[in-house]
Amino acid sequence: MTPEDRYRYTKGGVKLAILGTFIFAIYLVTRSMGETETAAYKTLDECLNDSRFGPDDCKNSFETARAEHLKNAPSYQSREDCEEEFGNGHCEETSSLHGAGAGHYSPYQSGYLIGQPEKGVNGVYYPAVPASALYESNHVSGFVNAAGVLVTNKVGGFKMTYGNGALVRPEVVTTTLARSGFGMRGSAAS
Repeated sequence: MTPEDRYRYTKGGVKLAILGTFIFAIYLVTRSMGETETAAYKTLDECLNDSRFGPDDCKNSFETARAEHLKNAPSYQSREDCEEEFGNGHCEETSSLHGAGAGHYSPYQSGYLIGQPEKGVNGVYYPAVPASALYESNHVSGFVNAAGVLVTNKVGGFKMTYGNGALVRPEVVTTTLARSGFGMRGSAAS
């Protein structure tokens, strides 16, 4: 085998390996996606009055979302920056439980997301869309999550597409966002 033949043989193998990896990745993504019935509520009472979920699901999801809010709510260096995004009087000082620590400002929790068990891992079912805190931004019509991504624009039930990424909690946002709007994905400034 000549050096040129070896080069062509190796080059073809690398292309085949890359193509195989790409196809396998697409297969994994499509296998991990699904759709689940979920809902967004402003209060625990709204969930309890809706027959879509049981009382225990409503209460547990609300408590999970509240705990997430206390730790992972969007945070801002100043009350003015927070109120620019969420409205006058809609922000509170963070506690030492928050990922950014005390002394920052975060919006009040405006609602929460509740999902149904869909994913089984070793016989234990996890919600395909975990309970999470929701916020109402001045710049986005509807509920956004802690990362500023629109979740829904209505209260009550809806179908949501999910993937394995839905099982991962968002990282804590600890920098002040530029004033182009939370939901508009402004650049971070330190």
